[in-house]
Amino acid sequence: MTVVVRDLVPAFLEFWTDPNRQWDEYAGQHPEVLNDFTRIGRTLEPERLEKALATYPELEARIRANAPHATRWIEEAAACVAPVLDGEHLDIHGIAMVGLGTSNGWVDNGTLYLAVELIPDERSAEILAAHEIAHALQLPLPESPWPGGGPLGQRIYSEGFATALTAELFPQYDLADHLWFGPGYDDWLADCESRRQEAEAAILADLDSDDDAVSGRFLWMSGQTDFPRRIGYFVGTRLIQALRRDHSWPELARWSTERAMDEVRARLSA
Repeated sequence: MTVVVRDLVPAFLEFWTDPNRQWDEYAGQHPEVLNDFTRIGRTLEPERLEKALATYPELEARIRANAPHATRWIEEAAACVAPVLDGEHLDIHGIAMVGLGTSNGWVDNGTLYLAVELIPDERSAEILAAHEIAHALQLPLPESPWPGGGPLGQRIYSEGFATALTAELFPQYDLADHLWFGPGYDDWLADCESRRQEAEAAILADLDSDDDAVSGRFLWMSGQTDFPRRIGYFVGTRLIQALRRDHSWPELARWSTERAMDEVRARLSA
């Protein structure tokens, strides 16, 4: 396994400390810094850019503190996760960067992204990097690699897979820490537990939907929902934890989208 990380944080700091800094020049040289927008088909509106730029002064100390560590976080996560999934034959490509405040980490077209401005400490980094490595490996491991996105059921499986995996790898952290990449969400977890059956029924009803608004209802902070935000991560995690009683991590990582959807449907119907 080869782990290749492009570290764009120094380029951001060079841009940020330049008294004549020009965003268009910086983003033109490093288009990856726009990926947390472009990956889902959005364009960076001027007001959204201004909002991001306005947050950077208060985040500068964190960005500078994280700058020396982002590559290590990805490398250590790969070394931890790949053997569990029998995925050492796959290469990992990562990008460490300062993002636009939309997400702390994601995988797009096989590349893992970490946005260091949204990573508060080592614990969050350890969980988050392993979570994203799990995605980066689980997508290509099946005989027919998974596409990005997909219907709600596929996303529930994928997010549950990554979260349940980190919960096993790092049992010193509470489940809420794994679901939110840090502490402070015990009340949210209790709310999810209390509404679990209701959420499972709602997810089951929309399992085959490709509508982003439907996925947003259960998985995204920005989604319109009457459930606790991101409850789909919780439902998916409990589902994968149940599947782990009968299946190994290498098995679960290699299921086709059809097998995964069938298992999700069966578990939610039980």
